Amino acid sequence: MKETFYFPFQPEIQMTTTSYKELKPAEYAKSKDIALFYQFETKKGQNTALSLIPDGCFDIIFCCDLKTPSAFLWTSPVSRLKQPDFLDGCEYFGVRFFPEQSLLKLHYPMKELLNQQIPLADALFFDPFLIEQISLAGSFGERITLFKQFIQESTEISGSGLDLVDYSIKKIYLAGGMLNIKQLSREIGYSEQYIRRKFEEYIGFSPKQFCKVIQFQNSLNCILKMDHVDVLDVIHENGYYDQPHFIKDFKKLMNVTPKQYKETLALQSYLA
Repeated sequence: MKETFYFPFQPEIQMTTTSYKELKPAEYAKSKDIALFYQFETKKGQNTALSLIPDGCFDIIFCCDLKTPSAFLWTSPVSRLKQPDFLDGCEYFGVRFFPEQSLLKLHYPMKELLNQQIPLADALFFDPFLIEQISLAGSFGERITLFKQFIQESTEISGSGLDLVDYSIKKIYLAGGMLNIKQLSREIGYSEQYIRRKFEEYIGFSPKQFCKVIQFQNSLNCILKMDHVDVLDVIHENGYYDQPHFIKDFKKLMNVTPKQYKETLALQSYLA
């Protein structure tokens, strides 16, 4: 199968925080596990609520407060969602995992975890000392190294269910989200119902919902690169039927139109 690349964008994290840093793993082009390492500080003297948008991924976030370090799991929302309860003037370290990741086994099916911010100890098995280590680390690079060491000690997930999801996700990436699930079912020899169950178990979304997320993320990438939103270009590049369908799908996931969202990002950038 042709290699495909998908990158999950979360533009509002950088827009609403300070000292933002990020690093794609060197093996990003071939990775199916970690999409991004990043770090930021919340602004002093004001409450911080970060907006997440649908991307099919999950993030592990470490609060690096020396007095009360903590860690939690962020799961993909089904529509744009504000995540509150960030400490004032605190540094955070994050790791974003691709939907098809095979490094970590969560305690619950992802379908039960969507739209949530969950204490890490409730989501998976790990050494609690990791939180203290990452909080005390002196640099972004040291935190990345510590997390990679943790990953190397973790048990890789295996099984035909995940193999099926991994293969299907690659097909969805290749199609830019425009994949016929009935055709996929015939190709891989499993029923649509079985594929749906496995998708909901591993990434939370049904195949059709996930296709919408990928199509949306690809269109968002186009919008972020444009000085002015040219809706017709976005529609053409991402396979939407027409302008009303594109705006309807975008608004369903973002709660605003493409033009309104572009204006929001421009305002946040100005105020940063």
